[in-house]
Amino acid sequence: MVVINSSSMILGFVSITKAVTVAPKPLRVGSTVVALCSIERHDTARNVFSPNHKPQIRRECLQPPNFAIVRIVRLNPQQYHLLARTALWLLAVIVVSGASVRLTGSGLGCSDWPNCEPGHLIPEADFHAWVEFGNRIVTGLVSIAVVLAVLGSTLRRPLVTKLTKWSWGLVAGVAIQIALGAITVITHLSPPIVMGHFLLSMVLIWNATVLEHMARPNNTCGTSVVKSLRLHICLVAVMTAIVVVTGTMVTGSGPHGGDENVERLALPFSEIARLHGGIVVVLLLATVILRLRVQNLRTGSVKHRVNVVLFVMILQAAIGYTQYFTELPVLLVGFHVAGATVLWISAVRLVLATVTSPLEVA
Repeated sequence: MVVINSSSMILGFVSITKAVTVAPKPLRVGSTVVALCSIERHDTARNVFSPNHKPQIRRECLQPPNFAIVRIVRLNPQQYHLLARTALWLLAVIVVSGASVRLTGSGLGCSDWPNCEPGHLIPEADFHAWVEFGNRIVTGLVSIAVVLAVLGSTLRRPLVTKLTKWSWGLVAGVAIQIALGAITVITHLSPPIVMGHFLLSMVLIWNATVLEHMARPNNTCGTSVVKSLRLHICLVAVMTAIVVVTGTMVTGSGPHGGDENVERLALPFSEIARLHGGIVVVLLLATVILRLRVQNLRTGSVKHRVNVVLFVMILQAAIGYTQYFTELPVLLVGFHVAGATVLWISAVRLVLATVTSPLEVA
């Protein structure tokens, strides 16, 4: 800032001050505040240009009193990991909340989108409408969480570019998921669209699980295992994905379609259920063999995650067979959907336990 005082102007030259004081009332020009300073002491030209001359200008003359310094928030690895984990579990919650919409017959509780009814954002006092609207609220929370994951990845220190890339994948996936949700309502719960809606959620959960794994504060390289064991682990993960896909086919041809008037897939329910159950048995055997193979591993991370996958798988198989022979009670079906989500997260984490490439700090 150049500070000019009439008493300092001699023959068109402006003398330079060593000390200045702030005028009691700063001049406001539009939205800009200009501090007017009066001169206390003048320097001669000889002193001004001397090598030892150091002009001293008070900070108040350069920075108005109402000027506020904006501090950029930075996140440490622990804080960003909390953001990533929150995004992951909200994505898991929305799978269960979406299943509750279908299981309670509330798929068309809101006939419009994004409003619940034409001209009305919030539903009236109707149970089915509020179940559907509640699921939309969870979708909003998920959207906020994934946006914060992106922003947080850019504010994290040290900065890791891979975290930003994977968090952008969540934003893209949620945007597609919202559009697919609107199509689901418009097509009156078409089974293929509902299946795609669920499978896209599984893709998002895979993305979020990888992001949460990389964001861990003490994240180190995974356990190095022999190639055959790594292929066995990948086989278990791929078979888990196949089980999830066939499970959506069972759901699409089963009785819980989200509305009593919704058409179902033209597939024999009992045959698809047997196919799904048969693949589950093969997956269970493959996982048991994998558990025997990792028994003698020195590091416990892979062994622990195999144990988690095997436990969730046995529990999930028990729920699945029980619901089939008890004519698909709504509560058990809901637990089965939640179990499928946890099983998929566990399978992805098992694969990540063998990833040996370190994160690169930008």
